[in-house]
Amino acid sequence: MENSVGYDKIKHLVEVEEHILAVFTMNTNGTMGNLNIAKDIDLDKNHIESIFSILQNSQDKVKIDNNGETIKQLGKIKWKIFEFERFRILQIFDRETVIVLIKANTSLNETVDNILGYYYEEENIPKSLF
Repeated sequence: MENSVGYDKIKHLVEVEEHILAVFTMNTNGTMGNLNIAKDIDLDKNHIESIFSILQNSQDKVKIDNNGETIKQLGKIKWKIFEFERFRILQIFDRETVIVLIKANTSLNETVDNILGYYYEEENIPKSLF
C-alpha cells in the first residue's frame, strides 16, 4: 500500500517526538503495514503485532437489524483513542487506517491534539479537542 501524506507526517513525528512510540497502517483487508518504531525504546515488532491483534478484534462490526438491513450510522468517526496502563493507541481513519502508539504518561491534549492537528493540517478542525 502506498503511504499517504498523513502517514508520512506521523512517521516524521515518530522520529522527532519522544512521546510517540510507533506508527503503522492497517489496510482494508485488516493487515498491518508501514511499521515505524521509534529508536531507543523497549518495543519490538512482536509487541506491535500483539497490539495489532487487539485492534483487529476491536474493529466495529457492521450492525444489522432484525430484518437483515444495515443500521445506518450518524457519520464517520475520524479517530479513536484506546487507553492502557503503559500506552495509548490513537487510531486515525482515513483512506487507510493509521495507528499511533503514544506513551501513557503524557497529556492527551498535548500529544493527541498535536498529532491530529499535524495530520489534518489542511482541514478545519477545532483548535482544542479536549
